[in-house]
Amino acid sequence: MLVKGFRLLLRPNRRVICSPNIANLSTQTDPENESSEGREFKWLWPAYREVEMIKAGHDIGCKHTGGRYRYNTVKPLDPGHVEQALRHYQRKIQNCRCFLREREGKMWVCEDPNPDIDFEYLEGAESNDVIKQLTGEPFLADWTPTWKARLIPVPADAPCPIPEIKAAFPYQYDLVMLPHHALIDGFTMSVITGKLVGLLNDVIAGRPIDDEPFGVYLNNEEIVKIDEEIAKAFEKEPKKIEAIKQELLACDTAPILCKAFPPPGGKPSTDFVYRNINQKSLASFTAKCKANGVTFNSGLEAVINTAIIEMVREAGVEGESHHMSINLATDLRRYMKRRPLPILGLHVRPTVHRIETPFDVRDNFWDYTRNLHQRLSVLLKSGEALQQNVVREMTLPQLPPVEHHAAGPKALRDYGVTNVGDLTVLIPGVGEHLQQTDLAMFNCTHYSGFPMLHQIYTFRGHSPYTLSYDTSYLAEDTAVQLMDRILALMDELGTSPNTDGK
Repeated sequence: MLVKGFRLLLRPNRRVICSPNIANLSTQTDPENESSEGREFKWLWPAYREVEMIKAGHDIGCKHTGGRYRYNTVKPLDPGHVEQALRHYQRKIQNCRCFLREREGKMWVCEDPNPDIDFEYLEGAESNDVIKQLTGEPFLADWTPTWKARLIPVPADAPCPIPEIKAAFPYQYDLVMLPHHALIDGFTMSVITGKLVGLLNDVIAGRPIDDEPFGVYLNNEEIVKIDEEIAKAFEKEPKKIEAIKQELLACDTAPILCKAFPPPGGKPSTDFVYRNINQKSLASFTAKCKANGVTFNSGLEAVINTAIIEMVREAGVEGESHHMSINLATDLRRYMKRRPLPILGLHVRPTVHRIETPFDVRDNFWDYTRNLHQRLSVLLKSGEALQQNVVREMTLPQLPPVEHHAAGPKALRDYGVTNVGDLTVLIPGVGEHLQQTDLAMFNCTHYSGFPMLHQIYTFRGHSPYTLSYDTSYLAEDTAVQLMDRILALMDELGTSPNTDGK
């Protein structure tokens, strides 16, 4: 008999595979490696603040990020094949073999030459329950494994996200992947997600797997040098330092949505609203953005801002405008030297900007969007995204990562947003034995400094949209209402004529 619910899966139908004795990465001792508790490892480099912040968050059960992959297969999927593919995956991705350890009072990134894996086959579970369970508990990184994989069979009568292939690939499975975010960011996750499909397909086919790595794992040395150059230049521009500092302080505002919809309170945790954007609506809105000289990213932010403002106004909050404070995850690879292989690791920093949003923003939506787009362009192209971090370090008190999370950071942004882009090239998802037919990304937002995160991307012609929200700040019906309004606005604004002359 199958049981539902992750927490009940303590019976023989839960298969745990985490033995380190199969396909070891190294069979010889490296004289340069150190040993602890009978295990060999290598010191790589000191951890930087972004890594330490994520580690401190994971230690108390927040800041998790991961993905849920739907696989359709020709034949029933053998969990042993998945185990083999995951071992190759770990062998070809250096940061999946890493962990964090203190050395002389400083946190370091270390590599384990023979890491375990944490893989479970959960028959009878539901992937949403598994995600909630994994994202609600601490995730330590003091030893490998520093990622988790859960394979879950999907009922035969469940709809296929790409219906036209179900006849040829009738068996369906969800694979939930939860990497330690201090070692893997969103771009890295996208790269290695695509590679896993190919590995699993080759394992099923019985093909040999080569030793070529999927990317190069780097520290932040290049960014540190840029930071130092910025700090040196700022020595001659005290007024600019003060201006950026004041703008950063001005961005610290309570989320306006919480004024209209009082926070439920309780223990902070994260829940999720999953949607797929209608492709016709998306195409129309994207074309409208292009016609108005703005990117889709700018258009998306403008739609989110409009939806929030209209919900707040209709709930009775009075005023003429609100300065929306928005958190962006800036990919630092744009400032790094290109390599032949993808740069893996954690290479993102929070960037904040604000924009005054009138309560009647819909009346001049595209004018408003063009102003927002101009602000975002300056932010990214001028290097201000890096300057913000330097000014924070120079002028604003920075709590150590552990103390920061112990204090229970409050939400000082209206929301966070990230558009991963079109993942078709990185994740084609096609093989002769299996196909990846769906992808859902998720992030924990509690203790993140904002009450919700909007994630959007394109996968095999579909555009999944995940709204992750802090349950202590937003009620479920508020989050669902906001998501539905955003999608309705995108459809309406993409098909209606401009009201501002364009």
